[in-house]
Amino acid sequence: MQFLVVGQWQGSASSRAMRLGDGARAIAADLPRAVTTVVDVPAGAGDRLETAVARYTSVRAVAERVAEEAGVASEAVLVVGGDGSSVLGATVLVRPDTAFVRIAGSSGYRSLNRAQPVAAETAALRLLVDRPDGLFPDLPTIAPGAVVLAGVRGTDEAELAALDRMGVTHLDVDAATPDVLAAAVDATGAASVFVHVDLDVLDPAEVDGLLEPVPFGLDASGLVERIQAATRGRRLVGAALTGFAPVDPERAVDDLGVILRAVGALTTAARAV
Repeated sequence: MQFLVVGQWQGSASSRAMRLGDGARAIAADLPRAVTTVVDVPAGAGDRLETAVARYTSVRAVAERVAEEAGVASEAVLVVGGDGSSVLGATVLVRPDTAFVRIAGSSGYRSLNRAQPVAAETAALRLLVDRPDGLFPDLPTIAPGAVVLAGVRGTDEAELAALDRMGVTHLDVDAATPDVLAAAVDATGAASVFVHVDLDVLDPAEVDGLLEPVPFGLDASGLVERIQAATRGRRLVGAALTGFAPVDPERAVDDLGVILRAVGALTTAARAV
């Protein structure tokens, strides 16, 4: 497996961006250097350019750079770091026979409205499934029937209703048992899979470095079991692990045991088929 590390998110000096950058660097320190590439991110906060996406120019630049690196990789790619929108560029690895599995506490399906721009990570899944023409024109659009969303909790009812209208399979944290998740992926008929793990799926007792922790999430073993269920019997074409934001770099080490178990499960899945 090859690793792409997204560094300080959007080149911003904000506390949020610095925490995401610290998280990416902490994970990168435990990755094999020979197969790890750091993706440069643009300086500055970016401009929304009258789109529905806040800081659109920065988000698009990162997506393009991740897509460029992922597109020339000779094996499965794991994108590490940044918030949930880091996954966007990696989806150039998705093919018509690929299921897209998002294991996350949040839906990533916030509505897109130019009058009220949203952060890209809150609408990452919608940007892949149902985005306006001209927004991220170089990224693939993923068929709703090929998407499985697992692990959500505390999700806005409007977002759940929008997922239902599009025909996206979604399982809350209680419903997303390994067997049910495996069956949902089977139902897509896909031969390969792309897995996006956003660490907000974990319970705050497991990982301290979360930007918006929500109780009653998965533990480390539960996350590994669901990665295994999502990838069982299928070729893993790519993956992303996002949302690690330690409060300070020295405390990052306290969370790395859990996070590296998820990295290990994805790496093992990439070798399995």
